[in-house]
Amino acid sequence: MMEQKKNLSLVNCIATSLLAYFFTVPVHELFHALTSLAYGDKVLIYSATAVQPGNLINYGALSPFHRIMVGGGSASILNAMIGVILAVILLKCTMGPICRVFLIQLMGAQLAQGFGYFLIGGLFAVGDWACVFSCFQESPGFVTTMRIILAVVGSAGMVAEFFLLNHMSYYFIEHPSDKKEKMPVALKLHLLMFILGIVIGLIVSLKSPALASGELSLGLSLFFNLMWIPFFWGFMFTGVMNVLPPKESRFLYPLPAKPNWLLLAVAVILILVDIFIFGPGIYFA
Repeated sequence: MMEQKKNLSLVNCIATSLLAYFFTVPVHELFHALTSLAYGDKVLIYSATAVQPGNLINYGALSPFHRIMVGGGSASILNAMIGVILAVILLKCTMGPICRVFLIQLMGAQLAQGFGYFLIGGLFAVGDWACVFSCFQESPGFVTTMRIILAVVGSAGMVAEFFLLNHMSYYFIEHPSDKKEKMPVALKLHLLMFILGIVIGLIVSLKSPALASGELSLGLSLFFNLMWIPFFWGFMFTGVMNVLPPKESRFLYPLPAKPNWLLLAVAVILILVDIFIFGPGIYFA
């Protein structure tokens, strides 16, 4: 009897996790840079953790919506919108296994960066939304209302993501009651993304110009990286707690066992670019 080939689906899931990170966090900062340029500002520094605009805009002359967008809210709003669109695509469209794994992780990352920032901004007034609130210093009542709305929407979105990631797990689980089958899927699809998100985020923060200038601390960086928490609860819901398993199997295919080394190489290169080029920042004259 021929020896059964090794299941190397972990290789593919590492690759897709790295790609999902790259197309979420650096892109989040790119949204900030593009928003500043769209409103006629300059970008002095683009980095993987922050964008420094030229502050050439008269915020007082803008409507509240435009102040929110250019003040720092555009990136997390776009993240949330992209995540919702990806969720609809995943629920409605057919696709191959590697594509589905990547889009599930990308969807989760976009939702985490969107609703996670709403929650943190609303509760603690830090990061991007602290910059937004500073644009409304003359309207403390409006800021309070905005913070309440952000906290409610953010917490609801994050909790909904726990259940959504759990739902997505069962596209790769043939027998919903088999814990031995569920645990590897939950680990590779969700927990891996949670761990890599925090680790890469902290590594990038160590090279950040914001850390060097004192605008960012490692403690605050770790706090922001806890936005990846939906992936932890996606893992717990599927692999440990058995939350809402489907009555009828929605199994499509197992996690792809044959490793795609080219995909992994591309993903590693992009993450190295993020760490060593975007991390220290690109400076513009």
